[in-house]
Amino acid sequence: MSAVIEKTNGETVITKEAGKPFRILQLTDIHIGGGLFSIKKDKWALEAVEKIVKAAKADFVIVTGDVCYPLWPWSGTFNNMRGTRKFAELMNRLGVDWTLVFGNHDTESFAFYDKQHLANYYMRQPKCHFQKGEKGLTGLGNYCIKLNNADGTLNTALMFIDSNSYLGKSFFSGFDVIHDDQIDWYKRTVTALGDGEKPAPSLTFFHIPPKEFKDGWEKCYRGSDEVTYHLGFVEEKDNYFGYPKTKEGKLFGEMVKLGSCKGMFMGHDHLNTLSITYQGIRLTYGMSIDYLAYKGIKKKHTQRGGTIIEIADDGSFDVSLLPLDDIK
Repeated sequence: MSAVIEKTNGETVITKEAGKPFRILQLTDIHIGGGLFSIKKDKWALEAVEKIVKAAKADFVIVTGDVCYPLWPWSGTFNNMRGTRKFAELMNRLGVDWTLVFGNHDTESFAFYDKQHLANYYMRQPKCHFQKGEKGLTGLGNYCIKLNNADGTLNTALMFIDSNSYLGKSFFSGFDVIHDDQIDWYKRTVTALGDGEKPAPSLTFFHIPPKEFKDGWEKCYRGSDEVTYHLGFVEEKDNYFGYPKTKEGKLFGEMVKLGSCKGMFMGHDHLNTLSITYQGIRLTYGMSIDYLAYKGIKKKHTQRGGTIIEIADDGSFDVSLLPLDDIK
């Protein structure tokens, strides 16, 4: 381990070791059904997580949403606590420090437990660093974890945002956006952590991608010099990006103007593993785990794995893929 991770009064501060990169493993879209119909696929998902976590040898694990998938036709239950417990129990057994943000499937329309119940459970886990965040904000789980250098100075603010779920009560109402009050909280937080002249550098983790990710990709494959391609692919059918289609989000534009955010990490679109830099922000889809939600996805494999983020002493960071296929 190349870091000291301390939780005090519900807040976490990480101090990295000088001269060694702080190593994060991003997991996303685990999709544990927790019901009679998903027993075999849940076993595959948990085995995959265990292999990836052990191979990554990360200092910290971040899950960008959809730990569970409590939809009856696929899982055979609406009990989203079962999938939540299965995942947390595995992480407890592995003994790694970890945290998460909620995805749209963690608390589906007919799911038995809401975010408050799941959050209370997560916060009781010894190595989980989830926080409910500031009261009154839209969503649940808008919080900051400070990554400090060995001398106590701030290296990077790790910002976690609840990207919410749906505009109405179900998938068919369309995806929601990150709301103005959440954006204001982000601005206040990174500004307060800054040096008085500029905000603190930050990396941001949430579930549902912004429209600008698709905009950047379209410019990228047309050869625009506005975009830098780093790695990964878009494997969703017809270049699909699951951003909110019926409501305009402001997060990306506000982050560009503020200049704090160096990278955004998300999930949601299980077959996409793309990482590009657009308008000064590196946008990255985490490799997914899902064996359950898409028809035939159990037979697909190139998208399955984890994503490694390594943060250096000067706050610069690198991203690489850890495909499950490559783990012996």
